[in-house]
Amino acid sequence: MKESTILTSDDRELIGALQVGPRTPWTDIGEALGISGITAARRWERIKASGVAWVTAAPGMSRRAEQCVAYVEVDCLPGKRIEVAAELSRHELVVTVEITTGTADIMLTIAAANLQMLSHYLLDHLGAMESVLRSRARIATQIYTEGSRWRLIDLPEDMLRVLERSRPKPEPDQGGESVTMTPDVQRLAGLLTIDGRASYAELAAATDLSPTTVRRHVSGLLRSGMLLPRTDVAAELSGSPVQVYLWADAPVEGLPATARTISQIRQVRLCATVSSAPSMLMCAWLQTVEEVHRLELAIASRLPQVRIIDRLVVLRTVKRMGRLLDTSGRAVGVVPINIWEDGLEHPEDAGRR
Repeated sequence: MKESTILTSDDRELIGALQVGPRTPWTDIGEALGISGITAARRWERIKASGVAWVTAAPGMSRRAEQCVAYVEVDCLPGKRIEVAAELSRHELVVTVEITTGTADIMLTIAAANLQMLSHYLLDHLGAMESVLRSRARIATQIYTEGSRWRLIDLPEDMLRVLERSRPKPEPDQGGESVTMTPDVQRLAGLLTIDGRASYAELAAATDLSPTTVRRHVSGLLRSGMLLPRTDVAAELSGSPVQVYLWADAPVEGLPATARTISQIRQVRLCATVSSAPSMLMCAWLQTVEEVHRLELAIASRLPQVRIIDRLVVLRTVKRMGRLLDTSGRAVGVVPINIWEDGLEHPEDAGRR
């Protein structure tokens, strides 16, 4: 499989099923695909071992905005992009690292439990890196669509009905308390960022918690939106190997409706509004570079009020939601995501030693 440059139709169908239900039991996955659960699990192990696709759990913006997500453009000293990207990829708060061409050398997605932790990282760590010339951070105000909602293929309705049966339903945006990120819950969240399909029994064994306690904590994390289970695939083998970021402006009074409309465009993998100009960010996966302008024309025809301000084309993805990738986009390692605890050394702490 590693030598192949094209996913088979069976592989694409299985990946598509796991995108709809990342934690759906293998019996249901098999039923949806018309095969046994054992066969589905065996195929997935082959795909996962090749690094072509993987299941993880990414931090989400909870309904009370208790978690912060920032998109950061970084400029480096000449010839230092790969070195800086490799260093940043080791940081737990930096969930995605992409080397880009355009007005920035590197594009980062950074997640943190709160604004204070995000500010500390940006000012005291990213801002202190010798090879970083400058950075521009924009904090998400709302994310309308993201990688957990992107689909490799469209599955027929009968398959979707089977897959949706066991998919966790988000809690309504009212009442109830948020998930308390105790040390036990943090450990579970970290394990799910490594393997989003880890069973309750596996998680219990790894944490010395009871399966009942694990089930309760995991259900809370998923239903609250604190964690978003997702199935990712190597862009280079997805049929849409060109990744582009577009910064756009739109009138503030219609910004939510505009973002929702853009989110419905199939190629768009991410659409978020941000706290500073330009007011909107989108990321699309395309078949060719030529499609960049075709996408812009499609947006302009549907939404003439949208003005594209800037664009970045991804040259190489070094890390995507915790997964370390090789130059062909395959997963070759993982840095567990931990946005609830600052594991980096504070400069003032170093000065005391």
